[in-house]
This record gives sequence, structure tokens and C-alpha cells, in this order.
Amino acid sequence: MKSFLFLIFSFTIISCSSKTINDYTKDNLDFYKEEIQKQGDIVVSSMALASRHLHDIAWKILYNNSKLCGENTITAFGIMVGERNDLPSNLKTSYSILFEDNFNKKFNNFPIVVSVAQSSPAEKRGIKEKDIIISVDGNETRDRIRNLLSKASYKGSLTLKVLRGNEELEMEVSGTRICGYSVQPLISPFPTAYADGSKIFVTLAALDFIKDDSELAFLIGHELAHNILHFQGEKVGEENFLPISVEDKPEIRRIGDIFIWESQSKETEADLKGIEYSYRAGYDPHSAANYFRRLSTYMPELIEGSVFNIHPGNANRAYNLDKVAKRLKKNNN
Repeated sequence: MKSFLFLIFSFTIISCSSKTINDYTKDNLDFYKEEIQKQGDIVVSSMALASRHLHDIAWKILYNNSKLCGENTITAFGIMVGERNDLPSNLKTSYSILFEDNFNKKFNNFPIVVSVAQSSPAEKRGIKEKDIIISVDGNETRDRIRNLLSKASYKGSLTLKVLRGNEELEMEVSGTRICGYSVQPLISPFPTAYADGSKIFVTLAALDFIKDDSELAFLIGHELAHNILHFQGEKVGEENFLPISVEDKPEIRRIGDIFIWESQSKETEADLKGIEYSYRAGYDPHSAANYFRRLSTYMPELIEGSVFNIHPGNANRAYNLDKVAKRLKKNNN
């Protein structure tokens, strides 16, 4: 249901926006174009930065809980790759901001490593963020990176040739099994997260709102629990973990998924399983309750009960999460 409400909200915002240019802007068109470029650069940079933060935390959760995902596991290497075609036409010129000091005009249409997860096979083999990917298993990557990474995942290993500065490097990487649910940033002013059965989206507002990595780990764990226990979506390969896409959004993948929101028990189950998933990945379970405590400062009416009773009240959620956190800590001692 959160996905459904998000789609309605997005449509409303777009329908109320205006593309008119006033007389002052027309008289200062060069400045206007420069400002468009600046704001586009900020959008793309913000998505990349958010993806790196999410990727490090999500990797640990998806790896350490892979046995719970059953058939919905994939072979992954620990990289998130971006390419110019991931961006809409009005942001394509901002693609080059990702290269920073590694920009090379000859390769500016090639894919780039946006994120390398900590402790992943890719990090251990020396792949770095901002590496320009020239080839995968000897095949040029321009306009083919997704297909090539998919084939490499099926094979279980890959050989990457990358450009780093003026040096071409070749590295072999063997994959490992993780849950096949991508975790991506989503542009939205609301501090929340969404699951749709195949992907997990955390809003930029949530990343600004959250105080520490353990809170974020719980939020990811909560949505992972929905994907494992409640939705009937299909896994996605690492090639479809999209770090800079502003158009990739939650989808209603089955008509039955619309009605998952009706059950408070499912939300409670996702809370309690989510804290276990994040704890299994090494995060502090006591941080989970703090998310809901501070969320109530935005909407005090959520303390005892939520709008339309879609979710349990924040006080109830925090109380139950604290109980589980104490149990987990006690069992580990």
C-alpha cells in the first residue's frame, strides 16, 4: 500500500508543477542553464552518495541472511554500476559528475563503478568507486554492462578491465550468494522505506532523518522481511541494482500485494524479524526503537495509533522492539 500511496503522491506533485520561464529568466538564459546543470549535478551526486551508504549496510544484511531467502538468492560481486542511460534526458549531462578526478573524455559514455560494498568480493579484489569499466570478460561494456554482468553472475565470476586515472587494470572476482533484493535510494520528502517484492527503496528524507547505521539497518531489515515473508516478487540480479536512477520506483508487482497493508500483524512481524536480520549482520538492536520515537515528532498522532490504522502505533512498535533487543543481547551473552 505504501507503494500505491507513493505513486499517487508522485503524480500529484508532478501535476502541480510548472515549467514556465519568467521574463527575468529569459533575459539571463546563460545563468539559467548553468543553474539547471548545478541542480542536476546535485541530484546525481546525492543519489550516488546515498547508494554508497545504503550499499555498505545492505550488503551485510543481504549476505548474512541469505539462507532465509531460499531460492531468491543471487551470485553477487559487491558492486553497483551506473551508466548514462540510467538517467533521464534532463540529467544525462550530469553523468560526468560521477567521474570526478577520473574523468576521461574518451570513456565518458562507459559505465562506472558507483559503489563497492565493504567486505565484498569486489572490495577484496581491489575494485574501487569511480573505476571506469572498459570490459567484462573481454567484452566492451558500453551499452551492454547490464547484460554482461548478468552473464557473469550466472557463471559465478568475472574479469573486469577498468580505467583508473591513466592506468588500465584487470581484476578477477569470484561472486558470493546474497538475497536477491536490491536496496536503492528514492527521491521523496517523506522519511520512510518501501518494499515491492523485488526491491527495497529508502527515501533520501529517511537517510537525512536517521541518526546512525543501526537505525538504517533495522529499516532495511524491516523491508527485507516484507519481501521474504509477505510479498511474492521475484529476485533481481546485481546488474539491476540501480544506484543513480531517479525513475526506478516501487511497483505493484501482483494485485494481491496491494492488500498487504491491511494487516497490522504483518507490520509487527516485519518489525520483529527486521531487528533480527539487522542484528545478525552485526548492528545494534537497541537503535531500532529510536527510529519510531523520533518519527513521532513529525506526527504526534502516530504515538498511539496511525492514520487509518494501517500500522501499529509508534509507542507499541518501540516497546516491542526494545523487548526483542534485550532478548537478543541476553541470548548472545
